[in-house]
Amino acid sequence: MSRRIDICTAKELAPGQRRIVDIDNGDEVLVLNVDGDYYAINNVCPHVGAALERGTVVDGVLFCPLHQWGFCLATGQSVDDDALCAQTYRVAIQDEHLYLIR
Repeated sequence: MSRRIDICTAKELAPGQRRIVDIDNGDEVLVLNVDGDYYAINNVCPHVGAALERGTVVDGVLFCPLHQWGFCLATGQSVDDDALCAQTYRVAIQDEHLYLIR
């Protein structure tokens, strides 16, 4: 059964902005607004454990600030190693409010 976690209103996460959401198991999820599209990805790089929140986004790929490995925001798949994948989550919008679905 899926669960909704309140993030914020859509206005509070404007294009280019990011927000960290703590989920119940202690993990942090990075939520991003990229040109009006919302993405949610685990904030920990599966390669070396660095926080992804300070990474850069280019063409839908989030690059780790520590080693520059990239992860597709839509799927979490590494663009550098097919064996690595970051956990992604769906972001739902209801009544101008954003929810993380897990």
